[in-house]
Amino acid sequence: MNTLIVLILSCASALGAETDIRVVTTSRTNAETVSVSTKDVFTRDGHTNLVRNTKTKAGAVQIRIHRFYRAGRLVGMLTVTPDSSSSTSEAGCPFALDFEYGSSNELKYATIVGQDGRLVDAFACTNGVLFPVPSSELRNATGIGVDARKLMSGARKMSPEQFHREVEQMIEKHDK
Repeated sequence: MNTLIVLILSCASALGAETDIRVVTTSRTNAETVSVSTKDVFTRDGHTNLVRNTKTKAGAVQIRIHRFYRAGRLVGMLTVTPDSSSSTSEAGCPFALDFEYGSSNELKYATIVGQDGRLVDAFACTNGVLFPVPSSELRNATGIGVDARKLMSGARKMSPEQFHREVEQMIEKHDK
């Protein structure tokens, strides 16, 4: 017997009171195979940016697929099973999907960047589960990236001392 459960969460408490991020979760339980399939669709400002499908059997994750979107387009996927993981980029997409791993190879972040290298979306990871970072954090990270690009574009015209002062000012500006 399959049971369909649809949960609509406001995410105010789950995602730090950011009201621009929403998630809709759909779960299907199969009592015969003792498995549960869950689909989480995340949106930022009304646009889908992450779809996560998870299948568990007898309480253990069998497969988890994260699909990353930007501007209505699939950017790439991360697929994880108990034995392996793989990532796939969508051919011809104007965005790139990057992953950052910690010292013990645990996934920390996924980011989407435009062709100009500008950060357009970011996802944090806890225990192998990715979720959109709060929009306030995304705005801060984007601001740092813009300032760093401006600084680097003019670096050749500066003395080392001036460059050092500019770096210190940028750090002070964003260290709030």
